[in-house]
Amino acid sequence: MLTIGNVAEKVGIRPSAIRYYETEGIVRPALRAANGYRFYNADAVRTLLFVKRAQALGITLKEIKPLLNLATHGRQPCTHVKQVARRHLNKISQKIRELELLRQELHALLKRKVGRPRVNKVCPLIEGA
Repeated sequence: MLTIGNVAEKVGIRPSAIRYYETEGIVRPALRAANGYRFYNADAVRTLLFVKRAQALGITLKEIKPLLNLATHGRQPCTHVKQVARRHLNKISQKIRELELLRQELHALLKRKVGRPRVNKVCPLIEGA
């Protein structure tokens, strides 16, 4: 059995995050002592490592919960993980396209020459000539 501090150290998160995940129903202590201390088992560590890695891949806690629910009912959620990953990849690809357009606009702005100051214009580079 591990204390919340031990689990936090093993997983690389703060104890407050573990308490938050507990309130969200992601993880539960295996034992709660009379003094209120939480004790966790290896399953809790595995679950928290999964959550941490999933979040690093951009998967939200809202998306992680059903995956964990499937796993606790003996079903491997890999098909669902692929669906979530596909959605995230599409969003990232769209964002990259938007950023590329922004990059082109900024390059064009940097190539423009600053003309004479115009009345009622803050900066003609941005506002247009």
